[in-house]
Amino acid sequence: MRPFDLVILDLDGTILDPFKRATISPAVQAAIAGVQAAGVPLTIGTGRTLDYLRHQLPGDLQLLYPAVTTQGAVIGHPSSGQVLVEQDLPLADARALAAWVDQEPFMTAFYFLHADGSTHVCRNRVGETDDEEALLHHLLGYPAIYCAQFAPLLAAADAHPPIKVITYDDPTKSGRDLLVDMDARFTPALSIMRTHVWLVEATAPGVDKGSGLRKLCELLQVDPQRVLAIGDSENDIPMMQAAGFAIAMGNATPAVKAVAGWIAPDIAEDGAAVALRRWVLGEDGPL
Repeated sequence: MRPFDLVILDLDGTILDPFKRATISPAVQAAIAGVQAAGVPLTIGTGRTLDYLRHQLPGDLQLLYPAVTTQGAVIGHPSSGQVLVEQDLPLADARALAAWVDQEPFMTAFYFLHADGSTHVCRNRVGETDDEEALLHHLLGYPAIYCAQFAPLLAAADAHPPIKVITYDDPTKSGRDLLVDMDARFTPALSIMRTHVWLVEATAPGVDKGSGLRKLCELLQVDPQRVLAIGDSENDIPMMQAAGFAIAMGNATPAVKAVAGWIAPDIAEDGAAVALRRWVLGEDGPL
């Protein structure tokens, strides 16, 4: 009997560098391939878009099962782009968020999902330097359309609402905690979560990686208690709590480690590979 009926991995901070574009390490790619060869279904649970998994994910993972993307708002096939689940922000609440963002100084991106599974990103400014723009490409995705104001995008009566919104800020420089500000203004109308030290995201109410994993389990007819989830950030906590067994990366925050059944080495030590080899493939010891 296989140890799990589904393995779901976070991307940034778990198998991808969260601060710069870099390929998935050979050790992690090999461990993922080993899990797949053993017949254990494996997928991704990420804040990144389905489009990113299809066209921009570094490495050759050959993802065969639907993935939880866009913080749980989209479930779809990475190979074809077929969307199985889509949960947009309610239009009225998206308009309220756009009006607030338009009066604030923060870099923000609105994400709009298309029927073919592709996503276009609208940003309200470009990076001030080439290095900052490269960072924003990595964090927010590309290509991007630039618009000074978001409210006009949603003004029409039949406007299509965004699938998610990301606001970017370094609190050590601004002196503000965007999570506190946005949570006070928009919860419970929207789900507000910190997904990176510099990012706060908004999705439809009740939408997170945990809700996405539960929906995926329904689609695949998998008992959530037979799922292994691996993550590192606060937005991974709902996914880890929805799974039967959760592993936190060594670089995870204390809150994430508190809900984990085991702590892996950090990403620099290929912790996800160590976890997969030990808990799925039954291999003890170093890689």
